[in-house]
Amino acid sequence: MTDPMEQTIASLNVTRIGLDKAARAADFLRASGNGVMDLIAHFWDRLPQTPPLARDDLHLLVVQPAADGGSPTAGAIDFSRLEGAMLYVPKAHRADVLAKNNVAAGAFSTYLAGWERLFRSRETESTDAGQSGDDSLHNYYIPINYITGEESGVEAMLPHLLALVGKKSPARKVVNVVMHLPDQMSASHCDHVRVARNGDEAAINRWRKQYNQERGILFDADVDAWINSGNVFVYEMDKQIVAAAKFDLTLPNMIEIGGVFTFPEFRRRGIGGELVRDLVWRIRAMKKKPSLQVDKTNTSALSIYQKTGWKVAGNLARVWLSESR
Repeated sequence: MTDPMEQTIASLNVTRIGLDKAARAADFLRASGNGVMDLIAHFWDRLPQTPPLARDDLHLLVVQPAADGGSPTAGAIDFSRLEGAMLYVPKAHRADVLAKNNVAAGAFSTYLAGWERLFRSRETESTDAGQSGDDSLHNYYIPINYITGEESGVEAMLPHLLALVGKKSPARKVVNVVMHLPDQMSASHCDHVRVARNGDEAAINRWRKQYNQERGILFDADVDAWINSGNVFVYEMDKQIVAAAKFDLTLPNMIEIGGVFTFPEFRRRGIGGELVRDLVWRIRAMKKKPSLQVDKTNTSALSIYQKTGWKVAGNLARVWLSESR
């Protein structure tokens, strides 16, 4: 009997590729994502390092243009002509995706639906055979619970994915605007900015808690490890910490600035702008490019960054389809 997943794949212009081609797929994310998918591409680059026993759990998929007559493209994969790429991890119920058009979004959605049907059919076969059913297979009844990727592709898939989990709306959706600073925009060192050090713990904890209250994000609690990392920076004025920020991620050619926060009583003085310009200066000194993400709903921060020269690359969506299980 033909495997249901093989039937699903055969009906689409979707190809599951080996992890040895992960770097090519990551290059597609970088080339087509306009900087929005660079973080995800960084992790895809590392997929070949996955231990052998775990590799079957990683479904790295690409969508190619259909050949004449609408049939799937045959032969070797042309990575320069891809319409989409997705990493799907069934056991984790999650996926990373870049779908350039509705065709790719529909193909990936159908693939996920086929994956659900496969495990439902296997569970039914197990029950019909008089067995109680495999709990590990039962977990696959939720084919996907979390998806991240360029916003338009995620939005195109969302109605189909919600139908798979029996929901009318996602449990949570966060859309961040990814921004880059052009090389011609200047940056400068600020004497008020320094690397966080021992003794700053109280201020850093206050930053964490107030950031969570305002933006709904609570940073990791290991403040000592933060300080030791050298990636947390504070703005000090009259021996008092009035603002903080951090390097969220360091890539070979880019560093992402995150958590920029000025304590409420010190706002509207340009302190946050000075802090960011200093961090840009430090990043460029390391021969890397600066990047940052801003919540799409944080219009005041977006306006400030755009007025100081930051350019919008695109939107990165993170969607939780249902409550965590």
